[in-house]
Amino acid sequence: MSSHHIVRDEQEPALLVLNAAWLRNETLASLLEWSPTIVVPAGEVEVLTTLGIKPDVVVATHEEKIQHAAVWEAFAPLTILERISEQNDVIAALHYLLANKYKAVNIFASPFDLSLSEFALFFANMDIVFYSEGSRWLWIRQGKYSKWLPAGTKLSIKSLDEPQEFMWSGFTAKPSQRPLKKVTLFVENDNLVSIQSGQPFLLEEQL
Repeated sequence: MSSHHIVRDEQEPALLVLNAAWLRNETLASLLEWSPTIVVPAGEVEVLTTLGIKPDVVVATHEEKIQHAAVWEAFAPLTILERISEQNDVIAALHYLLANKYKAVNIFASPFDLSLSEFALFFANMDIVFYSEGSRWLWIRQGKYSKWLPAGTKLSIKSLDEPQEFMWSGFTAKPSQRPLKKVTLFVENDNLVSIQSGQPFLLEEQL
């Protein structure tokens, strides 16, 4: 099995793979080029290794650790992060990454398949990007986003909990006069667009 290991740097985003099959997607597979620390739940190890990719950290219950111990020995060096049964894989993995000084993580999962109410600690201390097969969701921690985009580009913005006020420029639609929970915007012309809010928010870019 080939290894992606070169040099570890906690300043580089870790990769939390909740759906290993998505690595068959060329765009998502390109995230492996920088040799990130790869964290995977026990249930995704087989798919990951079938693709020829070696995990660095496996999140597992005590029972899973015992059940797969012999197989996982082949992946050494490997960190097995044992979680309690009441804790989900994502939260256990994020606690591990935060404790080990990682500043950013890319997560293979739609943010809406996860309980984002549990993410407050991580959103405040890490840059988090959610990837799916067709898009990526950025957590805009500072409440400000600007980027040069071609005409017709689609972006979606979403508040985490309650509706919030947004201001934007460079899009076909004018800013709303009322708080919003979610809105989809289209870039009017090739130009620098901007979106601002007094609070952090999620923003979707198409891949």
